[in-house]
Amino acid sequence: MQEYGDWEILSPVKGLHRPGTLSQISPCRNLGLRAFDLQTRSAKIKMANFVGRWEDTGERENFEEFATAMNLPADMLEKYRATKQTIQYGINGNTWTMNPSSTLFPGKEKVYTFEIGKEVNDTGLDGNPIKFVITVVSDNEISEDLKVKMGDSWKDYKVSRKVDGDTMTTTLSAFGKTMTSTQRRLK
Repeated sequence: MQEYGDWEILSPVKGLHRPGTLSQISPCRNLGLRAFDLQTRSAKIKMANFVGRWEDTGERENFEEFATAMNLPADMLEKYRATKQTIQYGINGNTWTMNPSSTLFPGKEKVYTFEIGKEVNDTGLDGNPIKFVITVVSDNEISEDLKVKMGDSWKDYKVSRKVDGDTMTTTLSAFGKTMTSTQRRLK
């Protein structure tokens, strides 16, 4: 195996592969080398498992611990406990959409447009600035690095979503705690 910049040559036939990604360059007629972004192509296939509308089932593990670590006031704790959320994923070429809504913020639906692996700067349903990057972990799992601006500082969250048929399990980690919730695909 030879190194070329941050690319490794796997073989003259297989082309070049960037370590740590699914990106690959393949040989092409008359053009020498042509770039193929396999992470994007692979993401289309993998994230297809997420396409559709998902509704919160109300099943939550470690909600109390997580909410306490967030320093939620008692009145907000009750509102968060009673909230129902939906999230819808769609795809158009390399562009994905994520449309979350929540009974906590009625009438405040958002549509986030993103590409896998690229940072998005926007605002959350609550109006706070957010930044996120979504990556594909496997055919049935995506990961999101989320930052939310609260006051003068940014808070880091890790979100993992795993699909098993028509059930999606979301794991949210922050403040040294982890909470898990379950969503069902709406037909």
